[in-house]
Amino acid sequence: MSYHQDRLSTLPRGSAMKKLDFFATTMTGIEDIAAHEVKELLGCKVTPDIGKVFYKSSLDSVYILNVAARTLNKVMLNLCRSRFRDLDDIYRLSRGIDYSWLIDPDQSFAVRSERVGSHDFTSIDVSRVVGQAVIDSYLETSRVRLKVNLDSPDVEIYCLVRGDEFLMGVNLTGESLHKRGYRIYEHPAAIKPTLAAAMLFLSGWKGRGRLIDPMCGGATIPIEAAYIARNIAPNKSRRNYNFLKLKIFSCSEFMRSREQILKKEETRKPEVYGMEKYRFHLEGGMRNAEEAGVSGDIRFKLGDATVASDYPEECFDFFVVNPPYGIRMTPKRIKLERLYELFLSAVKEVSDNSILVLITAAKRKFRKALEKVDLEVLSYREVLYGHLNTTIFKCRT
Repeated sequence: MSYHQDRLSTLPRGSAMKKLDFFATTMTGIEDIAAHEVKELLGCKVTPDIGKVFYKSSLDSVYILNVAARTLNKVMLNLCRSRFRDLDDIYRLSRGIDYSWLIDPDQSFAVRSERVGSHDFTSIDVSRVVGQAVIDSYLETSRVRLKVNLDSPDVEIYCLVRGDEFLMGVNLTGESLHKRGYRIYEHPAAIKPTLAAAMLFLSGWKGRGRLIDPMCGGATIPIEAAYIARNIAPNKSRRNYNFLKLKIFSCSEFMRSREQILKKEETRKPEVYGMEKYRFHLEGGMRNAEEAGVSGDIRFKLGDATVASDYPEECFDFFVVNPPYGIRMTPKRIKLERLYELFLSAVKEVSDNSILVLITAAKRKFRKALEKVDLEVLSYREVLYGHLNTTIFKCRT
C-alpha cells in the first residue's frame, strides 16, 4: 500500500480548488443531525437523504470530516447519482465516468454494492456490471486494464441501488468512523459512538451544565459527552484512511488540516458523570475512558439507575441513556416496563426541569412507563440501529 503525498497536479484542471460533490453516510433516522454537524464543520449547504447527506465542498472537507465529524460513518466522493431502468443503464452510467484522475494504472480496485427494493438482479450483479464498466472506461482512457482486488483494494468504489436510483461513489474513509479506537472493553449491549453523539446533540449538550448517563455500561455516552465538551476530535489518532491512497489527496495537507483541528481542543473540565449498576461494566467503562484520554473528565459511580438515593447529590441538567431493550434480559429479571417506570421515577425525583434523551427498541413499554410517571415528551424519532427498529425519546423531567 502506497500513500500519495503531493500529487494534486493529477487532478483535472482547476479541481484542486474547485468544489466537488460528496456524500457521507450515517444512521437512518439521524440524517438531520448529521447534516447540521457537516454544515457547522464546513460552512456549506448540506442536503439530508436516507442514511446519508449530500454536500459540495473542496478536498479539504475530506480531511476535516474524517477527523472531526461525530455522527458520520463514511465520507464518499460522489461519482454518479441518477435514475436507471436496468443493469444496462447502470453499466452505461458507470462506463461514462473518467476514472483516470482518481486511480493510478498500478492500483487495484473493488466495487462494494448495496441494494434496497425489488429488482430482478442482486447486489453482486451490480458490483459485476460496475466493475466491468470501470475496467472498460479506464482501458479506453489510459490503455491499461485495472486490477481487481476484492480483499484489499487500493480504491474502493461504493454503489447503492435504491428503487430506481443509482448512487456511486469512492469510499474516502475506509473502515467506518464509528470505530473510534478507544473501546478496549466491549460491553455486550454497547451503543455506537456515532449514535451516542447524535443523542447528545439532540439533548442540547454543549459542555455546559451537568450530564449523567446512569446506565453507562462501557461509558460510550460519557466519553462522547466529554469529547463534545472539550472539542476533542473523535478520530484524532486515526491514520489509516482510504483517501491517503488516492492521488488527488495530499498527505502533507491532511497533516496540516489535522493539526489545525487538534489546536481547537479545550482544557476546561466538564461535569460528566457515568453511573453503572454492575462493577464489572463500570470498571470496563473506566478503562475505555482512560484509553480515550478523558478519564479525568468523567466521574464514575457504582449505582442503580432505578434507585434515587444511588444518584450523585448534584442536580443534573441532562440525562442521556441507552437502557436495556428487553432483548438480552432473562425471565428472572424485572419486567422491562417496570424497569422503565422505576428508572423514570428515580430521574424525576433527582431532577428539576431537566432534559432526558433515551433510546429503546421497546417504545410501547416505554410510553406506558412515561404515562405512569407523567413526564413530558418533547420529541421522538425512529432510528434504524443495524437491523433493529429503535426510537429516541427526548423528554422534560
